[in-house]
Amino acid sequence: MPSTNTMMEKYELAALDEGFEGAEKKMEIDFVPITGEDPETIPVEAGMRTYRREFWSDVVALLNGTILLYDPQERFDCYLISESSLFVYNDRVVILTCGTTLLLKTLPVMIKAAKDIGLEVSWFQYSRKNFLFPEKQHFPHTSFDCEVDYLQEVFPQGRPFVMGPMTSDHWYLFVADFIRRESVNGNRKIVDKDQMLNVYMYDIDASVAQLFMRADSLILPSIFRNSEEDGDADKDKLEKVEEAKNAQDFCATTEEATERSGIGKLMPDGGVVHSHLFEPCGYSMNGQAGNGAAYWTIHITPEAHCSYASFETNYACPSYHELIQRVVATFRPKRLTTVEHIDQDSCISTSGPVAPVELDGYRMQGRTLNEFGCKDYVVQLCNFECR
Repeated sequence: MPSTNTMMEKYELAALDEGFEGAEKKMEIDFVPITGEDPETIPVEAGMRTYRREFWSDVVALLNGTILLYDPQERFDCYLISESSLFVYNDRVVILTCGTTLLLKTLPVMIKAAKDIGLEVSWFQYSRKNFLFPEKQHFPHTSFDCEVDYLQEVFPQGRPFVMGPMTSDHWYLFVADFIRRESVNGNRKIVDKDQMLNVYMYDIDASVAQLFMRADSLILPSIFRNSEEDGDADKDKLEKVEEAKNAQDFCATTEEATERSGIGKLMPDGGVVHSHLFEPCGYSMNGQAGNGAAYWTIHITPEAHCSYASFETNYACPSYHELIQRVVATFRPKRLTTVEHIDQDSCISTSGPVAPVELDGYRMQGRTLNEFGCKDYVVQLCNFECR
Protein backbone atom coordinates (compact mmCIF):
# COMPACT_ATOMS: atom_id res chain seq x y z
CA MET A 1 0.00 0.00 0.00
CA PRO A 2 1.46 3.44 -0.90
CA SER A 3 2.45 5.80 1.89
CA THR A 4 0.26 8.75 2.88
CA ASN A 5 2.88 11.09 1.37
CA THR A 6 2.72 9.28 -1.96
CA MET A 7 -1.07 9.36 -2.01
CA MET A 8 -1.03 13.05 -1.16
CA GLU A 9 1.44 13.83 -3.94
CA LYS A 10 -0.65 11.90 -6.47
CA TYR A 11 -3.79 13.73 -5.49
CA GLU A 12 -2.15 17.17 -5.50
CA LEU A 13 -0.64 16.61 -8.95
CA ALA A 14 -4.02 15.52 -10.30
CA ALA A 15 -5.79 18.42 -8.60
CA LEU A 16 -3.38 21.00 -9.96
CA ASP A 17 -3.83 19.55 -13.42
CA GLU A 18 -7.60 19.37 -13.12
CA GLY A 19 -8.34 22.59 -11.22
CA PHE A 20 -12.09 23.16 -11.27
CA GLU A 21 -13.55 26.47 -12.47
CA GLY A 22 -16.07 27.38 -9.78
CA ALA A 23 -17.00 30.83 -11.11
CA GLU A 24 -20.34 30.65 -12.90
CA LYS A 25 -21.32 31.86 -16.32
CA LYS A 26 -24.80 33.33 -16.06
CA MET A 27 -27.63 34.27 -18.41
CA GLU A 28 -30.89 36.03 -17.58
CA ILE A 29 -33.47 36.31 -20.35
CA ASP A 30 -36.65 38.30 -19.69
CA PHE A 31 -39.64 37.94 -22.02
CA VAL A 32 -42.79 39.90 -22.91
CA PRO A 33 -45.78 38.97 -25.09
CA ILE A 34 -45.14 39.61 -28.78
CA THR A 35 -48.55 41.32 -28.85
CA GLY A 36 -47.19 44.19 -26.73
CA GLU A 37 -49.11 43.35 -23.57
CA ASP A 38 -47.45 43.73 -20.18
CA PRO A 39 -45.68 40.62 -18.85
CA GLU A 40 -47.97 40.85 -15.79
CA THR A 41 -50.72 39.50 -18.05
CA ILE A 42 -48.90 36.14 -18.33
CA PRO A 43 -50.45 33.70 -15.82
CA VAL A 44 -47.96 32.56 -13.17
CA GLU A 45 -48.12 28.94 -14.39
CA ALA A 46 -47.91 29.87 -18.08
CA GLY A 47 -45.23 31.42 -20.29
CA MET A 48 -41.87 29.66 -20.05
CA ARG A 49 -43.20 27.44 -17.24
CA THR A 50 -45.34 25.59 -19.79
CA TYR A 51 -42.10 23.82 -20.72
CA ARG A 52 -41.56 20.91 -18.34
CA ARG A 53 -38.54 19.01 -17.08
CA GLU A 54 -38.12 16.99 -20.31
CA PHE A 55 -37.60 20.17 -22.34
CA TRP A 56 -35.17 21.69 -19.86
CA SER A 57 -33.23 18.41 -19.68
CA ASP A 58 -32.58 18.74 -23.41
CA VAL A 59 -31.53 22.37 -22.97
CA VAL A 60 -29.12 21.53 -20.13
CA ALA A 61 -27.67 18.68 -22.22
CA LEU A 62 -26.58 21.27 -24.81
CA LEU A 63 -24.20 22.81 -22.27
CA ASN A 64 -22.95 19.35 -21.21
CA GLY A 65 -24.94 19.17 -17.98
CA THR A 66 -27.76 17.16 -16.43
CA ILE A 67 -30.67 17.95 -14.12
CA LEU A 68 -30.15 16.48 -10.64
CA LEU A 69 -33.16 17.85 -8.75
CA TYR A 70 -36.41 19.58 -9.70
CA ASP A 71 -38.99 21.25 -7.46
CA PRO A 72 -41.76 23.52 -8.75
CA GLN A 73 -42.45 26.51 -6.51
CA GLU A 74 -45.46 28.81 -6.48
CA ARG A 75 -43.77 31.51 -8.59
CA PHE A 76 -40.99 29.64 -10.40
CA ASP A 77 -39.61 26.20 -11.22
CA CYS A 78 -36.38 25.34 -9.46
CA TYR A 79 -33.74 23.05 -11.01
CA LEU A 80 -30.43 21.97 -9.49
CA ILE A 81 -28.16 20.89 -12.31
CA SER A 82 -24.82 19.12 -12.36
CA GLU A 83 -23.12 22.44 -13.06
CA SER A 84 -25.15 24.89 -10.89
CA SER A 85 -28.76 26.09 -11.22
CA LEU A 86 -31.73 26.93 -13.43
CA PHE A 87 -34.76 29.02 -12.45
CA VAL A 88 -37.76 29.26 -14.77
CA TYR A 89 -40.38 31.95 -14.20
CA ASN A 90 -43.36 32.60 -16.44
CA ASP A 91 -41.62 35.64 -17.95
CA ARG A 92 -37.90 34.90 -17.49
CA VAL A 93 -35.20 32.27 -17.34
CA VAL A 94 -32.11 32.50 -15.11
CA ILE A 95 -29.38 29.90 -15.60
CA LEU A 96 -25.93 29.61 -14.00
CA THR A 97 -23.29 27.06 -14.95
CA CYS A 98 -19.73 26.51 -13.77
CA GLY A 99 -16.78 24.44 -14.99
CA THR A 100 -16.26 24.25 -18.75
CA THR A 101 -19.94 24.23 -19.66
CA LEU A 102 -21.11 25.74 -22.96
CA LEU A 103 -23.82 28.00 -21.57
CA LEU A 104 -24.25 30.28 -24.59
CA LYS A 105 -25.04 27.27 -26.79
CA THR A 106 -28.45 27.11 -25.08
CA LEU A 107 -29.50 30.65 -26.03
CA PRO A 108 -30.96 30.04 -29.53
CA VAL A 109 -33.08 27.15 -28.26
CA MET A 110 -34.60 29.24 -25.47
CA ILE A 111 -35.34 32.17 -27.76
CA LYS A 112 -37.10 29.86 -30.23
CA ALA A 113 -39.06 28.16 -27.43
CA ALA A 114 -40.27 31.57 -26.25
CA LYS A 115 -41.28 32.61 -29.76
CA ASP A 116 -43.26 29.39 -30.18
CA ILE A 117 -45.53 30.42 -27.28
CA GLY A 118 -45.85 34.09 -28.30
CA LEU A 119 -43.02 35.66 -26.31
CA GLU A 120 -40.03 37.79 -27.32
CA VAL A 121 -36.91 38.98 -25.51
CA SER A 122 -37.22 42.28 -23.61
CA TRP A 123 -33.96 42.03 -21.68
CA PHE A 124 -30.87 39.85 -21.94
CA GLN A 125 -27.84 39.74 -19.68
CA TYR A 126 -24.78 37.52 -19.76
CA SER A 127 -22.20 37.90 -17.01
CA ARG A 128 -19.30 36.12 -15.34
CA LYS A 129 -16.23 36.67 -13.18
CA ASN A 130 -12.78 36.34 -14.69
CA PHE A 131 -11.78 32.67 -14.83
CA LEU A 132 -9.10 31.02 -12.71
CA PHE A 133 -8.37 28.59 -15.57
CA PRO A 134 -9.32 30.39 -18.81
CA GLU A 135 -7.20 28.06 -20.93
CA LYS A 136 -9.55 25.16 -20.09
CA GLN A 137 -12.66 26.80 -21.58
CA HIS A 138 -14.14 25.82 -24.95
CA PHE A 139 -15.79 27.83 -27.72
CA PRO A 140 -17.55 30.21 -27.40
CA HIS A 141 -16.14 30.78 -23.89
CA THR A 142 -12.43 30.89 -24.73
CA SER A 143 -12.38 34.67 -24.12
CA PHE A 144 -14.80 37.50 -23.46
CA ASP A 145 -14.13 38.85 -26.96
CA CYS A 146 -15.23 35.50 -28.36
CA GLU A 147 -18.34 35.50 -26.18
CA VAL A 148 -19.21 39.03 -27.33
CA ASP A 149 -18.80 38.06 -31.00
CA TYR A 150 -21.10 35.09 -30.45
CA LEU A 151 -23.73 37.16 -28.61
CA GLN A 152 -23.73 40.01 -31.11
CA GLU A 153 -24.76 37.54 -33.80
CA VAL A 154 -27.97 37.13 -31.76
CA PHE A 155 -28.25 40.66 -30.35
CA PRO A 156 -26.40 43.09 -32.67
CA GLN A 157 -27.38 46.05 -30.47
CA GLY A 158 -26.04 44.41 -27.29
CA ARG A 159 -23.24 46.14 -25.37
CA PRO A 160 -20.27 44.58 -23.53
CA PHE A 161 -18.75 45.96 -20.31
CA VAL A 162 -15.88 45.10 -17.97
CA MET A 163 -16.06 46.20 -14.33
CA GLY A 164 -13.10 46.14 -11.94
CA PRO A 165 -9.32 46.03 -12.50
CA MET A 166 -8.16 43.82 -15.38
CA THR A 167 -5.09 42.82 -13.35
CA SER A 168 -7.12 41.22 -10.54
CA ASP A 169 -10.77 40.42 -9.79
CA HIS A 170 -13.07 41.78 -12.48
CA TRP A 171 -16.48 41.02 -13.92
CA TYR A 172 -17.73 40.80 -17.50
CA LEU A 173 -21.19 41.88 -18.58
CA PHE A 174 -23.11 41.84 -21.88
CA VAL A 175 -26.52 43.55 -21.99
CA ALA A 176 -29.22 43.78 -24.65
CA ASP A 177 -32.11 46.03 -23.52
CA PHE A 178 -35.42 46.08 -25.44
CA ILE A 179 -37.66 47.20 -22.56
CA ARG A 180 -40.48 49.56 -23.55
CA ARG A 181 -40.39 52.16 -20.79
CA GLU A 182 -43.02 54.56 -22.15
CA SER A 183 -46.78 54.04 -21.87
CA VAL A 184 -49.23 54.95 -24.64
CA ASN A 185 -49.59 58.48 -23.24
CA GLY A 186 -45.82 59.03 -23.23
CA ASN A 187 -45.29 58.74 -19.46
CA ARG A 188 -42.61 56.49 -18.01
CA LYS A 189 -43.87 53.06 -16.99
CA ILE A 190 -42.61 51.52 -13.76
CA VAL A 191 -40.95 48.45 -15.22
CA ASP A 192 -37.44 48.52 -13.71
CA LYS A 193 -38.14 46.92 -10.31
CA ASP A 194 -35.60 44.10 -10.10
CA GLN A 195 -32.53 43.81 -7.92
CA MET A 196 -29.92 41.11 -7.51
CA LEU A 197 -26.88 40.25 -5.41
CA ASN A 198 -23.84 38.16 -6.30
CA VAL A 199 -21.08 37.32 -3.82
CA TYR A 200 -18.01 35.56 -5.28
CA MET A 201 -15.69 34.19 -2.55
CA TYR A 202 -12.19 32.74 -2.88
CA ASP A 203 -9.94 30.84 -0.44
CA ILE A 204 -12.76 29.91 1.93
CA ASP A 205 -11.75 28.83 5.43
CA ALA A 206 -10.49 25.22 5.54
CA SER A 207 -12.69 24.36 8.53
CA VAL A 208 -15.71 25.41 6.46
CA ALA A 209 -14.44 23.70 3.30
CA GLN A 210 -14.14 20.31 5.02
CA LEU A 211 -17.90 20.27 5.66
CA PHE A 212 -18.33 19.80 1.91
CA MET A 213 -15.78 17.02 1.46
CA ARG A 214 -15.46 13.34 2.30
CA ALA A 215 -13.00 12.31 5.05
CA ASP A 216 -10.85 10.52 2.50
CA SER A 217 -7.04 10.32 2.68
CA LEU A 218 -6.83 11.09 -1.04
CA ILE A 219 -9.21 14.04 -1.23
CA LEU A 220 -8.82 15.54 2.26
CA PRO A 221 -5.33 17.11 1.79
CA SER A 222 -6.72 19.36 -0.95
CA ILE A 223 -8.48 21.69 1.52
CA PHE A 224 -5.17 22.70 3.10
CA ARG A 225 -2.54 24.87 1.45
CA ASN A 226 1.15 24.29 2.18
CA SER A 227 2.49 26.61 4.85
CA GLU A 228 4.90 29.06 3.23
CA GLU A 229 6.65 29.67 6.53
CA ASP A 230 7.13 26.03 7.51
CA GLY A 231 10.21 24.43 6.01
CA ASP A 232 8.62 21.00 6.28
CA ALA A 233 5.44 21.82 4.35
CA ASP A 234 4.39 18.19 3.79
CA LYS A 235 4.67 17.42 7.49
CA ASP A 236 2.69 20.54 8.34
CA LYS A 237 -0.07 19.56 5.96
CA LEU A 238 -0.16 15.96 7.20
CA GLU A 239 -0.59 17.17 10.76
CA LYS A 240 -3.52 19.36 9.68
CA VAL A 241 -5.05 16.44 7.80
CA GLU A 242 -4.77 14.08 10.79
CA GLU A 243 -6.19 16.74 13.11
CA ALA A 244 -9.18 17.24 10.82
CA LYS A 245 -9.77 13.49 10.45
CA ASN A 246 -9.55 12.91 14.20
CA ALA A 247 -12.05 15.71 14.81
CA GLN A 248 -14.46 13.92 12.48
CA ASP A 249 -15.60 17.34 11.31
CA PHE A 250 -17.24 16.10 8.13
CA CYS A 251 -20.79 15.69 6.93
CA ALA A 252 -22.30 12.40 5.83
CA THR A 253 -25.39 13.91 4.19
CA THR A 254 -26.33 17.04 2.30
CA GLU A 255 -28.82 17.95 5.05
CA GLU A 256 -26.04 17.82 7.63
CA ALA A 257 -23.79 20.02 5.50
CA THR A 258 -26.59 22.56 5.05
CA GLU A 259 -27.31 22.68 8.78
CA ARG A 260 -23.80 22.62 10.23
CA SER A 261 -22.38 25.17 7.81
CA GLY A 262 -25.09 27.68 8.68
CA ILE A 263 -26.38 27.84 5.10
CA GLY A 264 -29.89 26.90 6.24
CA LYS A 265 -30.11 30.10 8.34
CA LEU A 266 -28.73 32.60 5.83
CA MET A 267 -32.14 33.74 4.58
CA PRO A 268 -34.53 34.34 7.51
CA ASP A 269 -37.36 35.10 5.09
CA GLY A 270 -36.91 31.91 3.09
CA GLY A 271 -35.83 28.30 3.08
CA VAL A 272 -33.82 25.64 1.29
CA VAL A 273 -35.73 23.96 -1.56
CA HIS A 274 -33.12 21.30 -2.29
CA SER A 275 -29.38 20.70 -1.97
CA HIS A 276 -26.76 18.21 -3.11
CA LEU A 277 -23.42 17.07 -1.64
CA PHE A 278 -21.23 15.85 -4.49
CA GLU A 279 -18.79 12.95 -4.48
CA PRO A 280 -15.98 13.25 -3.56
CA CYS A 281 -16.47 16.93 -2.76
CA GLY A 282 -18.55 20.01 -3.59
CA TYR A 283 -21.99 21.33 -2.74
CA SER A 284 -24.91 23.12 -4.41
CA MET A 285 -28.29 24.35 -3.17
CA ASN A 286 -31.34 26.32 -4.31
CA GLY A 287 -33.79 28.13 -2.08
CA GLN A 288 -36.81 30.42 -2.13
CA ALA A 289 -37.44 33.66 -0.22
CA GLY A 290 -39.71 36.70 -0.17
CA ASN A 291 -42.97 34.75 0.06
CA GLY A 292 -41.86 32.54 -2.80
CA ALA A 293 -41.12 35.36 -5.25
CA ALA A 294 -37.30 35.17 -5.03
CA TYR A 295 -34.63 32.51 -5.37
CA TRP A 296 -31.25 32.15 -3.70
CA THR A 297 -28.49 29.74 -4.61
CA ILE A 298 -25.07 28.67 -3.33
CA HIS A 299 -22.31 26.66 -5.03
CA ILE A 300 -19.09 25.51 -3.35
CA THR A 301 -15.76 24.16 -4.63
CA PRO A 302 -13.77 23.30 -1.45
CA GLU A 303 -10.30 22.30 -2.74
CA ALA A 304 -7.68 24.85 -1.64
CA HIS A 305 -6.01 25.36 -5.03
CA CYS A 306 -9.36 26.44 -6.54
CA SER A 307 -11.35 27.17 -3.37
CA TYR A 308 -14.54 29.04 -4.20
CA ALA A 309 -18.08 29.68 -2.99
CA SER A 310 -20.78 31.78 -4.61
CA PHE A 311 -24.06 33.22 -3.38
CA GLU A 312 -26.78 34.76 -5.53
CA THR A 313 -30.31 36.02 -4.91
CA ASN A 314 -32.93 38.31 -6.43
CA TYR A 315 -34.53 38.86 -3.03
CA ALA A 316 -36.09 42.35 -2.69
CA CYS A 317 -35.04 44.29 0.41
CA PRO A 318 -33.96 47.89 1.25
CA SER A 319 -30.28 46.87 1.60
CA TYR A 320 -28.12 43.81 0.98
CA HIS A 321 -25.52 44.84 3.56
CA GLU A 322 -26.66 42.58 6.43
CA LEU A 323 -27.09 39.65 4.05
CA ILE A 324 -23.57 40.11 2.64
CA GLN A 325 -22.18 40.20 6.19
CA ARG A 326 -23.94 36.92 7.06
CA VAL A 327 -22.71 35.22 3.89
CA VAL A 328 -19.10 36.32 4.42
CA ALA A 329 -19.19 35.28 8.09
CA THR A 330 -20.40 31.83 7.04
CA PHE A 331 -17.58 31.11 4.57
CA ARG A 332 -14.76 33.39 5.86
CA PRO A 333 -13.00 33.82 2.50
CA LYS A 334 -9.64 35.53 2.11
CA ARG A 335 -10.97 37.66 -0.73
CA LEU A 336 -14.35 38.31 -2.31
CA THR A 337 -16.23 40.33 -4.90
CA THR A 338 -19.77 41.63 -4.46
CA VAL A 339 -21.94 42.69 -7.39
CA GLU A 340 -25.26 44.45 -6.82
CA HIS A 341 -27.71 44.97 -9.70
CA ILE A 342 -30.22 47.70 -8.85
CA ASP A 343 -33.12 48.81 -11.05
CA GLN A 344 -34.45 52.37 -10.82
CA ASP A 345 -37.70 51.40 -9.09
CA SER A 346 -36.30 48.55 -6.98
CA CYS A 347 -36.58 48.36 -3.21
CA ILE A 348 -32.90 49.31 -2.76
CA SER A 349 -32.98 52.22 -5.22
CA THR A 350 -36.03 53.82 -3.62
CA SER A 351 -34.43 53.49 -0.16
CA GLY A 352 -31.50 55.81 -0.86
CA PRO A 353 -28.11 56.09 -2.64
CA VAL A 354 -26.21 52.91 -3.44
CA ALA A 355 -23.24 52.46 -1.09
CA PRO A 356 -20.65 49.72 -0.48
CA VAL A 357 -20.96 47.39 2.49
CA GLU A 358 -18.55 47.57 5.44
CA LEU A 359 -17.10 44.19 6.42
CA ASP A 360 -15.26 43.61 9.69
CA GLY A 361 -11.80 42.19 9.06
CA TYR A 362 -11.80 43.13 5.36
CA ARG A 363 -10.38 46.01 3.40
CA MET A 364 -12.16 47.24 0.27
CA GLN A 365 -9.66 47.13 -2.61
CA GLY A 366 -11.82 48.97 -5.11
CA ARG A 367 -15.33 49.95 -6.15
CA THR A 368 -16.80 50.30 -9.65
CA LEU A 369 -20.22 51.84 -10.29
CA ASN A 370 -21.88 51.86 -13.70
CA GLU A 371 -25.15 53.63 -14.57
CA PHE A 372 -27.01 52.25 -17.57
CA GLY A 373 -29.41 54.20 -19.75
CA CYS A 374 -30.96 57.21 -18.03
CA LYS A 375 -30.18 55.64 -14.64
CA ASP A 376 -32.67 52.86 -15.50
CA TYR A 377 -30.41 50.53 -13.55
CA VAL A 378 -27.09 50.59 -11.72
CA VAL A 379 -24.44 47.92 -11.14
CA GLN A 380 -21.99 48.23 -8.24
CA LEU A 381 -18.91 45.98 -7.94
CA CYS A 382 -16.70 45.92 -4.83
CA ASN A 383 -13.54 43.88 -4.22
CA PHE A 384 -12.45 43.00 -0.67
CA GLU A 385 -9.43 41.29 0.91
CA CYS A 386 -8.69 40.14 4.46
CA ARG A 387 -6.86 42.71 6.56
